[in-house]
Amino acid sequence: MIMALDSERRHRQESASRLFQLGRACVKEGHKEEGRRYLERAVEQDREHSDAWLWLSATTDDPLEQKKYLEWAIAANPGSPEARRGLAILEGRLNPKDVLPQGAGVEPQNPVQPAEAVARRTFVCPQCGGALRFDPEIVDLKCANCGFVEVVEEAAMADVQQVMDVTLPTRKGHRWAEAEREMTCEQCGATTIFPVGQTSAECPFCGSAALVSATDDSELLTPNGVILMGFEADEARRILGNWLGGGFFTPDDLTKLARGKGLHAAYVPFWIFEGTLTGRWQAEVLEGSGRERRWVQRNGEHTFFYSNRLQVAATALPADLVKKAEPFALEKMVEYKPEYLAGWPAAAYNISLADASLEARAAMVADAKKQLVYKAAPGQAVRNLEVSASEFSGVAYKLALLPLWVGAYTYRGKSYRVLINGQTKEVAGDKPKDSVKVAMVVAGVLIALAILAIGVFYLMGRG
Repeated sequence: MIMALDSERRHRQESASRLFQLGRACVKEGHKEEGRRYLERAVEQDREHSDAWLWLSATTDDPLEQKKYLEWAIAANPGSPEARRGLAILEGRLNPKDVLPQGAGVEPQNPVQPAEAVARRTFVCPQCGGALRFDPEIVDLKCANCGFVEVVEEAAMADVQQVMDVTLPTRKGHRWAEAEREMTCEQCGATTIFPVGQTSAECPFCGSAALVSATDDSELLTPNGVILMGFEADEARRILGNWLGGGFFTPDDLTKLARGKGLHAAYVPFWIFEGTLTGRWQAEVLEGSGRERRWVQRNGEHTFFYSNRLQVAATALPADLVKKAEPFALEKMVEYKPEYLAGWPAAAYNISLADASLEARAAMVADAKKQLVYKAAPGQAVRNLEVSASEFSGVAYKLALLPLWVGAYTYRGKSYRVLINGQTKEVAGDKPKDSVKVAMVVAGVLIALAILAIGVFYLMGRG
């Protein structure tokens, strides 16, 4: 009975595939009505034929019908990028003019001159004209001159589902910040050149804070959320000092002789990814017991769900060092507001969404393959395991600004980098090791091993 049902199902799927090929060919040649008839028969044979539903949406100009067909296509295959993109265009979430031709990419601009920038928003005290700055302690804007406080209404981070397949085919999915920024201060008239992509800055001449915008920002994605900086520079220096003085192998004079222990705060852009990955495997599994044990060829699949996968979006910071400063408590992220950046440097991303998503997917695949070694056949011996993990669905992203204190120091002529997590106070960085202490530990271990070996030899000799 089961074999008969499987045979009938295969027959209907093969029939649907033939009808789909005929229907698609008709639509391509402009014969929409004829193509529609073939495609309708195809989905009658196989309701899960996502491509047939997708092409049915091309046979009508009625938006309601198009929406219905695209929703059926997504229901049949939630990972269909074409169906998701078509629905986004239909619902006004994506401008068809922004979609790149299939296979097209975005070439680097390689700007030679700084981009002209303007102050999109300035933070000036309405009471005395001084500079307003975001204060981590009161979580509001505060004037350093007169103490005036401007309240910032905090909003929880919305559950934004930005679908990768909708953004990736657009210029915004491939563009990144490339140019330095030249801005004339509205308060004092001085002109300053800021680093590539810097979006929040203070005028070095008068100290006024501003949110900087340049012409290339129109092709960049805007942040969705931000984790607020948790402490000021004094606390950051205290944390660094304690870290430098900690650890058994740390040289005793490190804190005293470390030079250039400069720290500066930065809101660093991060991509945050989530998605579902299906991993397939085949292997020989040891089954049975006693003399009946034998290796049997088996295969299967496992679904992995990933969320809050961070990818740093700035090349200025080494990814491995940033990883050591994680994790961030992402559940405390709030909705992005420009006021949070007042007086705190922030940068636009210079790693595109497209490039970051490739790195994130590769990390997910590597993790899935590692897990499948144990999840393929739990509790059973496995050999000749082969894993295929490349089928993603429901991939979504967010762009967030996360707080870091970035610094470096030198010790005996060598430079070391250090990061402090601006939320959790976790420190990541390199420290020199005291060679004398290392040698003492190594010598102690060797002596202990020698004593153990002598003891074993003595006991064996007595036996």
